Amino acid sequence: MRQFLNERLPLAEFSAHLRKPLPKHINLLFSLGSLAMFLLLLQAATGAFLALYYSPSPEHAHNAVTYISEEVPFGSFVRGLHHWGASAMVIIVFLHLLRVVIYSSYKAPRELTWIVGVLLLLVVLGFGFTGYLLPWDEKAYWATVVGVEIASTAPILGDFVAKVLRGGTEIGAVTLSRFYALHTIWLPWLAFGLVGVHLFFVRYYGSSGTPQNTPEEIKMGKPFYPDQVFEDVVGMLILFVALAAAALFMSVPLEDVADPTNASYDPRPEWYFLFLFQLLKYFQGPLEIVGTFVIPTVGMVLLLFLPFLDKSERAVLWKRPVALTVTTVCVVGIVGLTILGASSPKLETTDSTVVQEAPQPTEEVQEVSTPDTEEGEEVFDFQLTEEEIEGTQEDEEVFDFQLTEEELQ
Repeated sequence: MRQFLNERLPLAEFSAHLRKPLPKHINLLFSLGSLAMFLLLLQAATGAFLALYYSPSPEHAHNAVTYISEEVPFGSFVRGLHHWGASAMVIIVFLHLLRVVIYSSYKAPRELTWIVGVLLLLVVLGFGFTGYLLPWDEKAYWATVVGVEIASTAPILGDFVAKVLRGGTEIGAVTLSRFYALHTIWLPWLAFGLVGVHLFFVRYYGSSGTPQNTPEEIKMGKPFYPDQVFEDVVGMLILFVALAAAALFMSVPLEDVADPTNASYDPRPEWYFLFLFQLLKYFQGPLEIVGTFVIPTVGMVLLLFLPFLDKSERAVLWKRPVALTVTTVCVVGIVGLTILGASSPKLETTDSTVVQEAPQPTEEVQEVSTPDTEEGEEVFDFQLTEEEIEGTQEDEEVFDFQLTEEELQ
């Protein structure tokens, strides 16, 4: 069998490629890419299981998620893996990009590798945005309303994008169907395609290693297989155990079914969008577009074209003052805004003044309307009294048209 496969498949070349040595000074941070790919596969597997029981319609979505969590064997565990895996994936991808920035691994000839990696970050955030509508609970519905409204503030194409996302003028059945299609079909195909291109560039250009590597040390490290593969697998097992523990001991939140008429609900997005949620509070009125479109777009464009903007020599981050300052400000800003967004108080929909004052007009109306209603009932009371009943009986006796036996003869 082995000879049969060797004659028909390039197994020898593939084995030699796997045993290709990595640069020296490789550390655990270089396993973040493998962990991100593992999480993508885990999300695909758990999502495929959840799709067996899910129904993308407003009438059945919430009940389907409840059924998965309470009735399906291991359903709560799989849903927990999918939920916490999504958060872990955002963290791992973010740390992976940060590692590339720290070691300036985006510099020539790896510019295309970096660009594809940034596009993958956008796809991961797209998974998060389209995924949290699917439970169709209050948080999912109103957070999506806010997200679509933010998209509508974009100049020129904003209204068009919002209508495409909603599938009409308001969020409903078509919106849920489109988000489900994006989450389970379009984005997975795009993600796996970009991962394939990313891996090709990584293997074609080789690992960048750390800036301290000399040209000779780039090809003098441990082999990818089995050394690096073993470390990656151990990292995957540790990560899976952590996610399994979270799925077992931390319940996945599910609020009441979405109520489009509940305008008093205070929407909160998932934690990885809280920085944008908090940013919007500082730009009100005419400046709203700055927080919703200008800052996020400019930041993403600068991130995408970072290899062409940073012309300094390759060195670790702390030896590049400008890059260190910009990176520190961005990371501290995102983390700080996320913490502020998570700790900001929710809107008080049951304020004491509202509760005390709101019922008063209703009580006044009832006091005024009650006498009118009673008088109306007295004036238009069609129930007969005993005297009227007796008079009616007398009339029936007077107008009795039944013939006696003598009259019949």
